[in-house]
Amino acid sequence: LLADRSRKEHGCLAYEVFISAADPETFVIWQQWRGIEALESHFASAHVDEFLDAIPDLIEGEVTSARFEVLSEDELLLHEEVVDQVQVQLADNIILH
Repeated sequence: LLADRSRKEHGCLAYEVFISAADPETFVIWQQWRGIEALESHFASAHVDEFLDAIPDLIEGEVTSARFEVLSEDELLLHEEVVDQVQVQLADNIILH
């Protein structure tokens, strides 16, 4: 329900829910938005509020979240300072740099 509603939102480019085959109690929500304004509008929506309110009753354990900004090579070159990027392990043998 959350994914269906989110996919219909203005600015949503992708909204996917992945469930680990090795551990069905582990899932990842991967989303891509046209810009920060679309993402902020999504987080302010009623269906996200409902989901966030339901989380404590749905899961045990820790919830983690990460946001990544995608830049073109030209945009990257505009940054004067190179920032060390943290490696994120998404699943067995899959690391996002």
